[in-house]
Amino acid sequence: RSDRIIVTRSMSKSYALAGIRFGFAVAQPAVIEQLAKVKDSYNCDAIAIAAATAAIGDQDWLRKNQSSIRATRARLANQLRQFGFSVVDSQANFVWCTHSNYSHKEIYESLRERSILIRFMSYSGWGDGLRITVGTDAEIDVLHDALEDIMREKKQ
Repeated sequence: RSDRIIVTRSMSKSYALAGIRFGFAVAQPAVIEQLAKVKDSYNCDAIAIAAATAAIGDQDWLRKNQSSIRATRARLANQLRQFGFSVVDSQANFVWCTHSNYSHKEIYESLRERSILIRFMSYSGWGDGLRITVGTDAEIDVLHDALEDIMREKKQ
């Protein structure tokens, strides 16, 4: 037990509540009292609280969702590696990948033309790469097929 520890949790990803922007903090009462003095004046509405309460109450669904995300993320990473991408091991709901032979921006734009949205990111000093969110298995299948086409076009 420490008076200087604050544990925060967003419910956006694993609880699938990104749309309501709900999160919480757990800390000693004296710390929470001080945080309350500087928090934004708007509290969560009744719908957000009801959704978060229901989500917290369904831990079986959470475990199933986390397992599904992990399996799909592993499949996505393996597929990207088969296309020659270097993929950083991830514990998040996305993967970061780079390709040594092709322009990341061109891959991003080719996918966007096919209505597949990923993120092209470029950082000074770090270089650029692609951030791909783990979607449903069906969405990953669509991405795979599109990348297969794009890679075939680039080889020609």
